[in-house]
Amino acid sequence: MEGECGPAPRPPGAQAPCPFFLLTTMAPLSAPPRFPLYPQARACRSLVLALACASLGSSLHAQAPGASSGAEAARSYSIPAGPLEDALNRFGRDSGLLLSFTQDQVQRLRSPGLQGSHTARSGLDALLRGTGLEAAAQAQGGYVLRAAPRVRQTAPYGGDAALPEVRVTAEAVSSPITEQTGSYTTRALSIGKMQQSIRETPQSVTVVTRQQMDDQRMTAIEDVIVQTTGASKSQRNFGSHTYTMRGFVIPDDNYLMDGVSSGALSPTGWVPMDTAIFDRVEVLRGAGALVVGAGDPSGVVNMVRKRPRAEAHFEIAQSIGSWNNYRTEIDTGGPINAAGTVRGRVVAAYTDRDYFYDVAHTREPLFYGVIDADLGSRTRLTGGYRHQTVDTPGYTIYGLPSYTTGASLNLPRSTSLGQNWNRHKAQTDDFFAELSHAFDGDWVGKITANHGNSDYTQKLSTARGAIDPATMAGASTVSQYFSRRDLDYSGLDANLTGSFQALGGTHKFLVGAMWSRQDTFIGNTTVPQRIAVDIFNFNHGLIPEPANPANYANRQQQRVETAGLYASTRLELAKNLHLSLGGRLNWYQSRTDNLVTGAVLNDYQEDAQLTPYAGLVYDLDPNWSVYASYADTFVTQSQYLSATGGGFDPAVGTNLEAGVKGEFFDRKLNVAFAVFDIKKRNMALYDNSTLPSCPGGMIITTGDCYRAVSVRSRGFDAEVGGELARGWQIAGGYTYLTSKDSSGAPLTSDAPRNLLRVSTSYNLPGDWSAWTVGANVAAQSRAHVETVKNPGHAVLDLRASYRINPHWTAALNINNVTDKTYWSAIGGTIGGSYYGAPRNAMLTLRGAF
Repeated sequence: MEGECGPAPRPPGAQAPCPFFLLTTMAPLSAPPRFPLYPQARACRSLVLALACASLGSSLHAQAPGASSGAEAARSYSIPAGPLEDALNRFGRDSGLLLSFTQDQVQRLRSPGLQGSHTARSGLDALLRGTGLEAAAQAQGGYVLRAAPRVRQTAPYGGDAALPEVRVTAEAVSSPITEQTGSYTTRALSIGKMQQSIRETPQSVTVVTRQQMDDQRMTAIEDVIVQTTGASKSQRNFGSHTYTMRGFVIPDDNYLMDGVSSGALSPTGWVPMDTAIFDRVEVLRGAGALVVGAGDPSGVVNMVRKRPRAEAHFEIAQSIGSWNNYRTEIDTGGPINAAGTVRGRVVAAYTDRDYFYDVAHTREPLFYGVIDADLGSRTRLTGGYRHQTVDTPGYTIYGLPSYTTGASLNLPRSTSLGQNWNRHKAQTDDFFAELSHAFDGDWVGKITANHGNSDYTQKLSTARGAIDPATMAGASTVSQYFSRRDLDYSGLDANLTGSFQALGGTHKFLVGAMWSRQDTFIGNTTVPQRIAVDIFNFNHGLIPEPANPANYANRQQQRVETAGLYASTRLELAKNLHLSLGGRLNWYQSRTDNLVTGAVLNDYQEDAQLTPYAGLVYDLDPNWSVYASYADTFVTQSQYLSATGGGFDPAVGTNLEAGVKGEFFDRKLNVAFAVFDIKKRNMALYDNSTLPSCPGGMIITTGDCYRAVSVRSRGFDAEVGGELARGWQIAGGYTYLTSKDSSGAPLTSDAPRNLLRVSTSYNLPGDWSAWTVGANVAAQSRAHVETVKNPGHAVLDLRASYRINPHWTAALNINNVTDKTYWSAIGGTIGGSYYGAPRNAMLTLRGAF
């Protein structure tokens, strides 16, 4: 057994530290040490160590854990996240503990670090969280590391002080929480309410972790989605920007919070969501019938909120970047009472920024607070509140036009066609409460309620119109536009999950019910005002600022109410074969009233509509699985008006997917490949080629034109996420997509056929371990809308961070390093095209205590 001496000798008169520290590795005597501890220990020889051990034996026993209460006294630690062996070395040096483990146990593992006041027991538990290891106290003193047993899911809900090791172990092995792990993947998913790994899920899923969001400075949910495998951006009228997956737009209803409908109002457009409050974002590609009920084949975005931690912590980040981009984040919390049964957390952020284009400026304050309370050993109550506002003077819509031929105008990237008095203001307040209870066995019941309000107002004038290359004319201001939208939403979800034994196998089961209601006021006034403009020398003060109207000329009130019953099971047909079956019964009702005329614009209802789901997973070996899945799709379209004034019938179809998945290094690395085939009939397709007559149909609230089509979307994607090697994280994917309507025309021509997203970071080894470097590549093939083309392009981002000391880290992000000029989204010739950001930088100083 080999060892190293403890800390360097202290100066005369200095207070005596813990008398001795011995870190052992259970390697053969002939094996050389695989890792150093700290500089003062490297010169120690075995003979000196043996003499020291003999002379200080009594001290060792006096200080051993379990031998005296003094060893369990709390002390302050500041150990940064990083390689587990480094964290254990630092902990042993600071605490004076005897730790024993094999070299193989710690190889490739990372620790979330340790901050604040801890006892020996709680400190070790925190350092080992997420590693799959636990520290077992020894009768003779000290601790030995061992593999943590896989305990039942009831453990996380327990508050029994007699079983602290069981609770921590359960979180380490099965928890999907990503913060403090340093990982670009997760060991488990929560998007389907029945917790399982990515490999066990017979659909394509991407997880964007807290570490990846911090590394790439993803501060809004749209920053996350645009970096997700298979996602592309579409920008619509009035700033209602959307994202497509597999050829279909992700609807607002498919944005969830903790697996429950969020009641979001344009979360990637009008009312953006700040990511500071999220632990991770789980994105399921394809039909999410069981998750959201509607069964839209695009995808589902599940935003998982941060929850209170067991330990006290304080984190702060200050960023400064190009175009006067300033951002401050604070994240703090911990136990509220002495027993630790009540815990709290507060997250606050403030963004103040200009843009690379003219006039616009934004201020975005955010507040989020959450409390966990253990009501007993099996019951937990959680409550939280979020407040976020957005204020953007100089707000612009429609983007930039092109020549009538579709050729680019080659305008400067700083060009904006809005007036300087334009303004967009939005606010969101939402509350949520969750009650969970662990029953006998591993059955867990959960009830979640949420309620909130989102609203925005707009006051603007902008210009659009295709330019005739012969006359260089054609653009004009469109109108003065005033609008307001106010959404109140409430929702309930109750479910029961667990497992049972039957026919020699262990089977998982989920059953639940949900209800939600959204009441939306929509008001707008349009004042036609066509003034020819020189788009190449645009005047942002051309039109004097108008007064707000006393009342909106067009006013509507809309109510949408949904209810559903859902159930699913994962049956163990054989040791390596699992069948997933599920279904959801949906009830849907919507009504839209014209508040000016009193007319009913829409009154629609669907009762007991079933959307079934099935999936099969076969484990080839301990690392690889193949799978196949099927789901029906059913999407109501009551918000659209047909040419005759009636509503569009629901769009129905099927979603087929098959693939292979692999997981390695104790689920620290996930890989996947999938092929998909989606068919959809009677789909309302956005069509601006018929403006302004809209013979096919229109959406009630915005006036966009639509037509009904049958479509088919096919393709494949490949993805990798997690730790490739020690300190090397990667998250990326490639998607090939072809989607056409029944006439053979592209379904979404602005969605590229080839799409690549890759992000990676590497923590340098040895003496350079304070440095972490990273890169991000976003590439896509060409796309088009009408005759407007978006050539294929690739954008490179670079970053580097330096750990100044255990508390502080500085990071520099440089985006679009080559200063590539490209379109982030394109529209028709009259407008709708948006430049991607030029080269820019962000410097961040982050502290953790």
